[in-house]
Amino acid sequence: MKTITANAVLSILSVLLTVFLLPPDVAGSHNSCRIKAGSDDVQVRVFDRDQDGNPIRDAFTYGEIWRGVIKKGQSKSFKSSHGRINYSFRSLKDSRTYGGNFNTCFHGETIRLP
Repeated sequence: MKTITANAVLSILSVLLTVFLLPPDVAGSHNSCRIKAGSDDVQVRVFDRDQDGNPIRDAFTYGEIWRGVIKKGQSKSFKSSHGRINYSFRSLKDSRTYGGNFNTCFHGETIRLP
């Protein structure tokens, strides 16, 4: 009986230590999110937004924080200044672009693309 109780206490303590000692990126930091490609490779552009949803522009990037291809079933992580992003995407199988997509970017949530 003492062995079972000791094992239970050790298990609970190890779980608590693991949760509190994880780096914030593992748990999903405050202004982070992921975009995940669905059944096709997708070309994606991601832009940062301020707290009011306006584009964050600078002289070089015009608020663009990433541009590239996300392979089928894979995902890419992003950090936003204020927890808001705007993104556009295009499946590499067709030429139609889906632009003007706004989303929050908090705690590592996943935005799934078709």
